[in-house]
Amino acid sequence: MTINFSHIGTHLGTRVLGESIRKDIEIALEQNQLVTFDFSGIDFISHSFADECFAKLLISMKIEELKKKTTFKDANKLVKRTIAFALKERMLQLETA
Repeated sequence: MTINFSHIGTHLGTRVLGESIRKDIEIALEQNQLVTFDFSGIDFISHSFADECFAKLLISMKIEELKKKTTFKDANKLVKRTIAFALKERMLQLETA
């Protein structure tokens, strides 16, 4: 399964949007599909979107499993940094809970 974010816009910023996409991701992962996140044409994603869409997946799976089942395509440095920060922040939060 490939999620092409470019059909949504060049700037992704809301938790509501992130949650909607995460639900689709969770369904695909439950069906053991490899999920490709295609960021072609995306200039920016907010921390809120990254946390809701990607980092909250860590509530139900370990980071190693997420890495095995997903791949990122054409993400610029800012997008990569935002996602990495959200994932690290969520992992720390889950470790201390």
